Amino acid sequence: VSALALSLCAGLVYLLARRVLETNVPGSFLNAPLAAIAALSATLGPGLQGEATVAGGATVPLAAGLAVLWVVTHPDWSRERRHLIAAVLLGALLSESPLAAAVVAAAVVASTVLRKDWPRSRRELIPLGVMIAVAGAMTMPALLRPSSPHAVLNFGHSLSMFDLAAVDSLAQTTTGLAAWKAEVGAVTLVVAVLGGVMAMIRARTRWLIAPLLVVVVADVVFPASHGGVLTSDLLTPLRSFAIAAVAVGACIGVQTVVTTLSDTGLPMAKAAAVLVMLFDLTLVAVTAERATFSIDRTNMRGASAYTDDALIRLDPNAMVLARSHAVVWRLLASQIVGGCRPDVVVVPLPLVARGTVAASVLALEPGASMLLRDMALEGHAGEHAVSRVSDRRHLYVELDPAWTGSIATHLKADGLWLSLEPQPLGRSDRRLSAEEAGKVVERVAKVAASSQPSDAATQSVLLTVVRQQAVAAALAKDRQATHDLLMKMAAVAPNDWFVRTMKQRLEHAVGAKIDVSGLVR
Repeated sequence: VSALALSLCAGLVYLLARRVLETNVPGSFLNAPLAAIAALSATLGPGLQGEATVAGGATVPLAAGLAVLWVVTHPDWSRERRHLIAAVLLGALLSESPLAAAVVAAAVVASTVLRKDWPRSRRELIPLGVMIAVAGAMTMPALLRPSSPHAVLNFGHSLSMFDLAAVDSLAQTTTGLAAWKAEVGAVTLVVAVLGGVMAMIRARTRWLIAPLLVVVVADVVFPASHGGVLTSDLLTPLRSFAIAAVAVGACIGVQTVVTTLSDTGLPMAKAAAVLVMLFDLTLVAVTAERATFSIDRTNMRGASAYTDDALIRLDPNAMVLARSHAVVWRLLASQIVGGCRPDVVVVPLPLVARGTVAASVLALEPGASMLLRDMALEGHAGEHAVSRVSDRRHLYVELDPAWTGSIATHLKADGLWLSLEPQPLGRSDRRLSAEEAGKVVERVAKVAASSQPSDAATQSVLLTVVRQQAVAAALAKDRQATHDLLMKMAAVAPNDWFVRTMKQRLEHAVGAKIDVSGLVR
């Protein structure tokens, strides 16, 4: 569906660009190729190509938003027809992405005001009611789903993208303009600014370019708070819309440059105009080639290397308490799809209260009854519960923020996990295990970095592993082990917020106690 929606987006970008170009310079033989270049530049970039590989990606709401603008700016349809069809599409977009729908609605208002095409009677306000009705009808399944008798089986509700932000250490602020600059280049961004300015100056194209400028401004005003490698930006449809708007502006800018050069009559002016067109065309090829590398997953072996050490190489009949959703997804996928290590009991803590997960865990390990009871009553496993399980199986865990120093004395770094031992550990044991765990992390990180491009998702999870191991050592009041783990992490990510914060707390720690509040979520 996402791939088909992307092809529809390409057609809509072409139609919008062609309409603006024909209005700007009617009858020019360059209008069709420039519009095609705009459509290809927008849709063949790594961003939209990546979204087309994701089920339910941003291409579906992007297609709806572009369709709204195409309908509203249609020159031959009546006002009632345009407003009614746009209302239906806008209602569908509202059910998928409310903020993107609000931005598109603002763009429609801008075009309507500049064109002086607003409703002139109460009858023409009917499309507003149609939009609300369509949005309500399309959101009704989501509203009624909790009333289903089998709603408890909706496992995906507990595994939301919001909780991955705690793991995503490589997240950074991003916008559609920044994506265009990275994918196509700064030169075309300058050309797009020129095209937007020229289209706004001319009255005949102002009402056509204004909606696209509204989208770009909204993209700049609402940058991604976290657009990282594990979390998806909730405003991705808006980012994609901004990329399409910049592509249209770039084609207007190229048309302006080529037309101006052709009209000057200077020597070599026509040759220069041809070279500008060829330059614009080559950008499409460069963008498409870059996209093939960005969406290629064949060389990304980081996840497999992570699975080898996080699951396949565990002790026989071990038990894993997985808290973070990224790790839960990885382990369950390896066991269910890949058939890896069926003897290892993976306890997905975010899911123990849903469906038959708790019953399945209890059937595999009857000694986990107290652990499951603690999870149901308190939301975390208590010291007595985990100690009882560790007496029966080798227990690997992720650090729980609710755990205290008494549990931390039983923890040691073990590969990509924290191993919870039945008895308290000494500092020498903890340091030796930290050294061995560091070698495992370095090996997996090397594999993740060897991919082209590097496997940023695996690198992000590895940083979280080292964070948890360092915090566990700090809770156990082991300054040396904490310092060693922190130095290993600083060698990989010296500017990470955890490294900076932990260094400051180590320096200001009084005695053996180290403040780790807020460092694990």
